[in-house]
This record gives sequence, C-alpha cells and structure tokens, in this order.
Amino acid sequence: MAQTSNNAVAVDNTFRRKFDREEEFLERAREREQKETEARFKSKSKGPPVQRKPLKHRDFEVDLESRLGKTQVVTPIAPLSPQAGYYCSVCECVVKDSANYLDHINGKKHQRALGMSMLVEWVSLQQI
Repeated sequence: MAQTSNNAVAVDNTFRRKFDREEEFLERAREREQKETEARFKSKSKGPPVQRKPLKHRDFEVDLESRLGKTQVVTPIAPLSPQAGYYCSVCECVVKDSANYLDHINGKKHQRALGMSMLVEWVSLQQI
C-alpha cells in the first residue's frame, strides 16, 4: 500500500493480472513448438503407412429397383441386414433410401473400407 501526501492510504483495486508479457508469450511459443515436435515424431498409426489403390470404376450394376414399391415391417430386434432400406455389407450399415445409398457407396468411408484412396489416377488420351 502506498502513502499519499495527505496521509491517505492508496489501494490497488484494478484486479487485473500483471505479468511480463514477453516472457509469457515466449513460454507459450516454446510449449507449442515442443508439442508440434512431439506430434511430428509420434505417429498416430503403429504400423507402416497403408498404401491404398486409386479409385476405379465399378464392374457391377447397382440394384436400386429391387425394392421399389415394397413395404416392410421394421422391428427393433431385427438384425441389420434384413431391415428396411439398403444394407452395405462392407461397412455394416443400413441406409434408408436409394439416393443416400448411392452417396454412401461413392463416399470416402465406403471407399476406404474397400481399400481405395480417393485419388483418381490420371490417364492420357491414348490410354482411354
């Protein structure tokens, strides 16, 4: 507490945190660099990186018309495959309509489950 000239006691009531900004920011930068270097050396996967094949076209026809106009009773104890909708045996999921099923089989999750990357192989005009 500080004394003023007329013997009144001054009180510090700013309640703000006072610190050395340069030192704090340097410490934050060191911590961030340390975390980044640890993350760089620490791999998420425990094995070697997986090499996936590029995308290729389907060699089969997708059957979307087989359930057109049919009704089906859905019970909560039924297994996934005979439920209403389209069942994907690769991802073990049920999709409720044909548009979402097409989105699923062309999507990233399904293609990764098949072992393919989402990269398309570039070809020349002579290869087509």
